[in-house]
Amino acid sequence: MQNRVKLLYVIFVAVFIVLIARLFFWQIIRGSDLSQQARNQYEYGQTIAAPRGNILASDGSWLVGKGEAWLVYASIPEVKSDPESISQKLAPLFIEDDFEDSDEKRQALLAEIDRLDGLLRKKEVVWVPLKNKIDRDTKTKIESLEIMGIGFEAKESRLYPEASSAAHLLGFVGKNKEGADEGYFGLEGYYDLILSGKPGFLSRESDAKGTPILTEEMKEVSAIQGVDLVTNIDKTIQLAVDKKLKEGIDKFGASGGTVIVMNPANGAILAMSSYP
Repeated sequence: MQNRVKLLYVIFVAVFIVLIARLFFWQIIRGSDLSQQARNQYEYGQTIAAPRGNILASDGSWLVGKGEAWLVYASIPEVKSDPESISQKLAPLFIEDDFEDSDEKRQALLAEIDRLDGLLRKKEVVWVPLKNKIDRDTKTKIESLEIMGIGFEAKESRLYPEASSAAHLLGFVGKNKEGADEGYFGLEGYYDLILSGKPGFLSRESDAKGTPILTEEMKEVSAIQGVDLVTNIDKTIQLAVDKKLKEGIDKFGASGGTVIVMNPANGAILAMSSYP
């Protein structure tokens, strides 16, 4: 009898220890992850992009500025037309028009139709992005098609008024691993933190299907715009340096060259050019 009591006691203690260990695991070790998953089930969240700062020449004119762009998206519950039909209408507007080979263009068009068709057939989502950063002309053409369920979200593009002038100095804006805009190389990369600003956030409770509940209070944290960067670059000198450097390389058959124009009084860089 005593042995049975001891055995039951050991089993009870063992089960108790296992339960305590599992509770510790779920509440302490995995607590933050599970809380986040729970919030994701009843909260709809959207990041608000911060306008990126401009890069200016010494006279205050643009070296890099902000431009208009739009994200094309589909609201799946509102899409009434056949996905394949919509894809065939949108695909020609989404692919580049600089193909030299007609067969390559045809293959690219078919691939784009397949991509859009697959996105539009996703029934488990409410909202799906189709194409990022289209220009105003493309937006107008899509609007003229009057496709139900297709909408636009304002985005931001980067404008380089002087085209390739000082391109290596300015750098460019591309996408990082998370798909967000990020500066690479040159001033865009070095000063990315202050140029990009601080994104905001919009949140609202959602139902079991992930659809935002419009009657619930919306919480919004405003985005903080990026800071404009004023340089010492003189556009007149920069354009002259670009032109003369290329002429000199062509004249003497050099493989490349670099020119830097500096104000000796304060070290300010007035122009910087490399070729190619």
